[in-house]
Amino acid sequence: MEQMEKLQLRSSPAKDTTPEMGIRLGRALAMEYRKVVVGMDLMKSSPMMKNALISGLISSGADVIDVGTVSEPVIAMAARMGDCAVYVNEFRQSDLVSGYLLIDTDGSLFGLDRIRHIEGNDGQEAPRPSYKSLGTVKEYYNATKDYNDALLNATHNIAGGSVILNCNCGLSTDSAPQILNSIKTDVICINAQKDPDYITNPLSIKEADIRQMRALVEANAGSIGISLNRVGNLMRVFDESGEPLNNQEVLGLLIMFLKPKKLVVPLDVSNLIPDIFTGKVTADVNSPHPAPDPEETELIMVQPSSEMIFKAMKESGAELAYYDGGFVFNEPVCTPDAMHAAIILSQFTGMNDIRDIMKQFPEYYSESKSYKFSCSREDFIRMMNANVQDVGPIKVQEDGCWRIDMNEGAFFVAFDNDQEDAVNVVAESGDRVYLISMIEVIDGLMESCSSGQ
Repeated sequence: MEQMEKLQLRSSPAKDTTPEMGIRLGRALAMEYRKVVVGMDLMKSSPMMKNALISGLISSGADVIDVGTVSEPVIAMAARMGDCAVYVNEFRQSDLVSGYLLIDTDGSLFGLDRIRHIEGNDGQEAPRPSYKSLGTVKEYYNATKDYNDALLNATHNIAGGSVILNCNCGLSTDSAPQILNSIKTDVICINAQKDPDYITNPLSIKEADIRQMRALVEANAGSIGISLNRVGNLMRVFDESGEPLNNQEVLGLLIMFLKPKKLVVPLDVSNLIPDIFTGKVTADVNSPHPAPDPEETELIMVQPSSEMIFKAMKESGAELAYYDGGFVFNEPVCTPDAMHAAIILSQFTGMNDIRDIMKQFPEYYSESKSYKFSCSREDFIRMMNANVQDVGPIKVQEDGCWRIDMNEGAFFVAFDNDQEDAVNVVAESGDRVYLISMIEVIDGLMESCSSGQ
């Protein structure tokens, strides 16, 4: 969900953002957005970068609503108070200077087209207002309370189970523990103070990163573990035995519990998700949510980009979406929200044992390969679309990439982001032997497309 264009909104491993970039961004935004909501995370560079952005905005006549230090879901919900919002933070990489995340009034992220449009404003000599017409800055202190109230109202009145909650000394400390307590969750909260100097473990499943949570869950029988990142948009979940779940397994649990009518996922999602959503994979899950009429359900699969996920979610009115580790709900705000997911999972564990449910999930096997091609990308696309039917697919979906569903598996084909003449393929099946045979079919398909003839 990174936003990176010529204005360099976000830091990259090769180059940091600078305060000068913030001033430029503020001036470019002010040409079209007259009221901008601004918030920041706990990084030490964030106040500096926020002040630079605000300087650019007010010097160009735009008004600012400063909501202070807040989590990402909070600033996403507060965006509706203005014409857009800017979150000053560094997404997933805490050793770089803070950058800027642009957010629409409904909480979704700006797409690349809008970012490029703003780039077109960068460097243009717009008239500068006189000192009497400079923008103003209004501080708003209730953004987190507004979010907490809205999230509590969006949560069904269902008591939670037992949860070990690790807030990682981040901004979720202002929301997640309070709401979990409000729904009568038995919660043990650790790292629940905001500390800009605290160094968190990555939300990985490496033993060094999960050791503490595993031990805490094991010491508190019947509890699950939830570890939130510092801005509250990503999470890691541990079952009652302390075993970590991957993000798509968590998505499967959310689907089984919430029973959404419409679901938006990227084309490269695991077979587990469509199998659960369509009822091919079932489990004995207790839920207060009624099952929808199968004729009313819709699984929407789109290009793996945040822009396409948010667009499809808004157009379809889907209740749930997933992208790159983030769970997106239509209420109270359309943005990746791990705190909302944590509340639902606490209710899930109040009625079910996650460990028992996970035992009912089938195992899927996958293999990844890269292939070079000697033709242009246009010719490869043409050959791919012409030849893909030869592999005997059940269904082919193409949207700048391909998902090909087969009898007992599926594979995903996408162009490599770093190499112009390469594609990456991920194949998956619940049958090892079928996966091997599918790789052989893919080899033949790639060979037939590689020359463009």
